[in-house]
Amino acid sequence: MKMKMFVGRTEEEALAMIRAEMGPDAVILSTREREDDGYFEVRAAIERSFGQKATPKFAEIRPVYDETRSQLSSTLRWHGAPDGFVHMVSEASARLGAGMEPHAALAAGMDGALTFNPINPRPEKSLLLVGPHGSGKTTAVAKIARFLSDKAHPIEPVAADFDSSGQVARLAALMLKPSVTFALSPDHLMKIVRDADDRGQRLVIDCPSFNPLDEADMRRCSDLISYMNVEPVLVLAADGHPMELEDNARAFAQAGCRRVILTRIDAVRRRGGAIAAISSARLSIASLGLTSNARCGLTPASSERIARLFVAGADVVEAGQLKGAA
Repeated sequence: MKMKMFVGRTEEEALAMIRAEMGPDAVILSTREREDDGYFEVRAAIERSFGQKATPKFAEIRPVYDETRSQLSSTLRWHGAPDGFVHMVSEASARLGAGMEPHAALAAGMDGALTFNPINPRPEKSLLLVGPHGSGKTTAVAKIARFLSDKAHPIEPVAADFDSSGQVARLAALMLKPSVTFALSPDHLMKIVRDADDRGQRLVIDCPSFNPLDEADMRRCSDLISYMNVEPVLVLAADGHPMELEDNARAFAQAGCRRVILTRIDAVRRRGGAIAAISSARLSIASLGLTSNARCGLTPASSERIARLFVAGADVVEAGQLKGAA
């Protein structure tokens, strides 16, 4: 098994590099446009080292893996994952997880289909949490400020209450404080961010909700992101129709988001639509909201944790076998 990342000025250039080095049998695992320089990172894998033939030992375990592959596909489909995502994870599992225990093979497949980028306790920029109504932004802001902050350099919570919807009071209650810093207009928020940058302070901002179905609203979201020195992070609830989740994730990715916090995972059993939507939008998963309880922090995302969520929730015979193997 050989896996490698290629970087090109365009996606086509990176793909050409893969074909030249790995040949036509290479399988594309993931593609991502870098935020800092606009270059494209493409991960690819091939079943054997370049120029080598498959060994008899590798060939012998293939029938065993076919059974595991069937179990993985059944688990993913039970979770409502679209066929394209099921195929992508299964293919990645076949190449990266051949011969592994079923649970580890599923984690390997998730690692091939998704990217993970947990939030640093000392982020380079202030964080602007955006998302549709009801996604759990305010709770996520409180969890980051309370549990992720470096004690020596705390991340300050800010409520951007442009529409006077009561975000300030809700965020203060979650922070167990009488009040928190707030902005009543975009201009006010920009000044707060500039002042924080000047003193080396990082913020986590509870942004007003934006409607991904409203083009004008999403333009306002994109403008707000571009005017400030912040990193926008999408907060996406796991409940909802898979296609709606995909549309929402893509809309916020186009507005400038590169990472996502997935919330309300505890409120749904079938999680395939949300994970597939994130993969389709080419977003990196930063954190998982495994509970709405504000006294519990966010969980850093990883392929292992995603695999366990799928195995724990699946109600099929194959999933029961996966649990025994994990």
